[in-house]
Amino acid sequence: MKWILLVFVGLALGIAAIPASRDAILKVAVPLVETIADRGASVSERLNPFAEEKSPLSGKFPLSRSFRDHSREWTFVDGSRVEGYLVAANAETAQFRLADIHGVGEVPLRTLAQKDRERIEGWIASEGTDGVAGLPISLKNHQWPRQWGGKDTEVSLQQTPGTNRWKSRHFDITNEAGVSAEALQSITMICEAVDGALSSLPLPLPLNWGRAPDELREIVIEDSPATEGVVAQAGYWDGRTGIVHIHADFLVEPDLQLVVFEFDKPEKAQRYDVIVHEVTHQSMGGLMYLGVPAWVPEGIAEYMAATQYAPGAYFFDNTHVALRHHINRRLLGDRIVKNRRMNLVRLEKLMNRGLAEWNEIVATGDVAGYLQYNEALLVIDYFFHRDHPHGAHFRRYLEAILGGLPEPEARRHHLLRGRSYQQIEREIHELWRPLGFTINFQDRGELQAGDVSIDWGAEGVKRTIASRRAAMLDTQ
Repeated sequence: MKWILLVFVGLALGIAAIPASRDAILKVAVPLVETIADRGASVSERLNPFAEEKSPLSGKFPLSRSFRDHSREWTFVDGSRVEGYLVAANAETAQFRLADIHGVGEVPLRTLAQKDRERIEGWIASEGTDGVAGLPISLKNHQWPRQWGGKDTEVSLQQTPGTNRWKSRHFDITNEAGVSAEALQSITMICEAVDGALSSLPLPLPLNWGRAPDELREIVIEDSPATEGVVAQAGYWDGRTGIVHIHADFLVEPDLQLVVFEFDKPEKAQRYDVIVHEVTHQSMGGLMYLGVPAWVPEGIAEYMAATQYAPGAYFFDNTHVALRHHINRRLLGDRIVKNRRMNLVRLEKLMNRGLAEWNEIVATGDVAGYLQYNEALLVIDYFFHRDHPHGAHFRRYLEAILGGLPEPEARRHHLLRGRSYQQIEREIHELWRPLGFTINFQDRGELQAGDVSIDWGAEGVKRTIASRRAAMLDTQ
């Protein structure tokens, strides 16, 4: 029997003599999840014509899902068959979601039988945009990167004459707050780095879906509004307009210089992580169209905010350190925490919580709204790094959803995999107990007296160092 080129379950098999029977393909493919990343540059990235930074969809979202809604049998030129849903196609390749295992794969169009090839070509002609039909998925399988960025610190900014508007490569920035050129440069560098860091992850994230390749994203730098009874934040993403609002008075000193790492100003240090969180939402707005529960986009946005260790630079290794710091700092500032008990909502509740319910909980001002961000971050980190070292199960979960599988089925098939929510709760509890968090899952998230234990000895050492540093500066 002849061989075919098949890329599926998010990994590339490459050009090799593989029997076309379904059983033989599966036996070869599944073990490669663990080993193919060791090859260096992924085969699927070299073969996949959709793995470009700019989307070929030219702003049209969503497109027809007529082929996704009905599984059918597809025949190859060698007579072999596969049951699946057509996800996307262009003149060279077609992507399918296999019906039984819900893995997404890609094949050269020339390997399909003429009748099926003509059916796909007709779909492209009638519903395609720029020669592409459907919603192409960026298939990836490389190892999780250790870090990203930190080298190129300059960004190009051009001011529109006579206005307070500036343009960078991907952003249209309105500087209503009048921050200095230095602060504006730093904020722009942080914003420009987000997409690159997201793209470095071995995940099929729907970056900038529905946005034309040359369309600039809007950022407004302004002072925070005086809203009585509402706690002001350093910024937010408006999902209705797509604009990210950055509140300069939370990020800069009175002279309008950006505060980044100020040893003696811990209350403002690293507040740029809010920019990362909101620009991540702006980049992945397409997730809102896919019906995923809120913990997915919120957890990813928190993960990006937590792992940025300097403006435009990310460290994805030993993430428990960054996560612990990020979670504790939001509540305790620069205090050094010895141990913390976290009372979080049951995992099943969180993983079924939609965006409307999420926002309602936040709007109450209750600590449960704050804690759900913490929990979403911990759960995302679990599926990124602990459930599989390179996030393979979460990658397949996203591929299945992007391929048209309802989210609850994708979650059951790829994330739960026969486990109960209580089993995963126990795994997360055991994982974090030696790392400084004692996690309890209960009906409602809450903060109780005695939940935080401060390391007063370390606090004393820190104050001594700060005092000596201040004394040295006074004598200079």
